[in-house]
Amino acid sequence: MDERFLKEIQKRVINLLGTLSDNLQIAAKDQCSEITRLVGRWILDERPEYKVQICKGTLSGGLAHDVLVIEDGKKLFLIDPTIWQIFPESSSIFIGSVGNMQEALSLLNEKYNGSWKVSEDLYKRDDDSQKKLLAIIRTNRKEV
Repeated sequence: MDERFLKEIQKRVINLLGTLSDNLQIAAKDQCSEITRLVGRWILDERPEYKVQICKGTLSGGLAHDVLVIEDGKKLFLIDPTIWQIFPESSSIFIGSVGNMQEALSLLNEKYNGSWKVSEDLYKRDDDSQKKLLAIIRTNRKEV
């Protein structure tokens, strides 16, 4: 996955979150499940050859969080589209790249702590499923 593509995805995420709140931490709160799935589908729309999975973590206090793992055939790239709910000062949704899933889970544990596992594989879906995810995201909007 090249840096330009990653920046394009991040820009789309920030634009989407910006429709919910001017504050990325507030906009990302309680949105990780739907936004992670939506971003995974955006990636598959642009790069259907990639394998996209969701890793779910159970963090301290029982907080659950979802992160994307994208495989391009060579490496695994970890992306957190709602990173700001946990790391409000983060400048990037990119967490890192690794060689295999065990290394991915280890990196997630190192950064977030908690218990992590692969929870599902994402597949390219029709535009209707993306519209449904957007509707859920907008319904979940938190007012400041």
